[in-house]
Amino acid sequence: MRFLKNITATALSALLFISFSYGQTGFDSALKFNKTIHNFGKISINDGERQCTFEFTNVSQKPVVINNIISSCGCAQPEWPKKPIMPGEKGEIKVTYLNDQGPYPFEKNITVYTSASRKPVILRISGIAYEKEKSLKELFPITVGPLGIMKNNIGAGQIEQGYAKSGSISIANFSQKAVEVKFADMDKGLSLKASPAIIEAGEVGEITYRIDTREALHWGNTAYSATLVCNGVKADTRLKINCMIIDDISSLTAEEKNSGSMILARNSSVTLNLKRGAVAEGVFSLRNTGAGNLVIHKADTNGDKFEIEYPQEEIRPGENFEIKARIDTGGISGEKIYTITLVTNSPKRPLVNLFVAIETE
Repeated sequence: MRFLKNITATALSALLFISFSYGQTGFDSALKFNKTIHNFGKISINDGERQCTFEFTNVSQKPVVINNIISSCGCAQPEWPKKPIMPGEKGEIKVTYLNDQGPYPFEKNITVYTSASRKPVILRISGIAYEKEKSLKELFPITVGPLGIMKNNIGAGQIEQGYAKSGSISIANFSQKAVEVKFADMDKGLSLKASPAIIEAGEVGEITYRIDTREALHWGNTAYSATLVCNGVKADTRLKINCMIIDDISSLTAEEKNSGSMILARNSSVTLNLKRGAVAEGVFSLRNTGAGNLVIHKADTNGDKFEIEYPQEEIRPGENFEIKARIDTGGISGEKIYTITLVTNSPKRPLVNLFVAIETE
């Protein structure tokens, strides 16, 4: 019973994450922006509200209406033109950051919905608000050569296959001289740019990243990485950006979604009581209850001693199938719960979580 409660809590957490992060995917649109990210840098909480502007041009052949803009926080308030933007016409979205959330690093998303696409455009503001200014090394605890970053593993959320997504992270120059920042050994599909390209001593800059899934085919949990080159010297630590790549489903009509595949798990969790060091197998029974063929692109797991076996061929409507998880419990002690995430072509359930609970003696 304890395992089932834990599994339920884990499942709810995963579903909340999926629901939240899905709307954050950013895509190109008929409105071409001069930038999609603005970093305020370091600001005091006593500075009051701050403003920035995102300029755009309608590069399409039709008028475009900004239907709505939703901020991820009430502390970031957008203003935008309410009339149609004609082809070739320029405009701007002004964002006011109220700066009333207290001292902390912040990052807020501004989701722009237009008449030109079902895909929203994601704008982002970020910065570091402080009450008593901290040292750069306190704010940027991860050292990469002469630079500091807040964290080495950056989460980029979900990206639909065939699209791109951008984001940014702040970097600080710890050294006593200017540092020219370049990049090497970038994974295919990843592009990076430092702004400014030369960061003065004691100053804060920004790295903007772009992940383009069209460059290389990946599914599920995917890590992109690159090496920072500081004044011509490669840093020992690679910069890593993690994302979840799923099927492109948001552009489908309701009819297309209803005619797609659908997964029903007859058991979404298994509990294994084992002696430490034993190898065991958990089996999940599932069925394609949809109207279309089911494809499992990938099976991810957060357990490093798992072997996942799943169908490699298309699964026809009404067909039953199994997912097998073989676990080596060597090094595992006590109670553990692991998640298996199936990345599928199902329009209504592109991600399916299965859970393995292990108790070792």
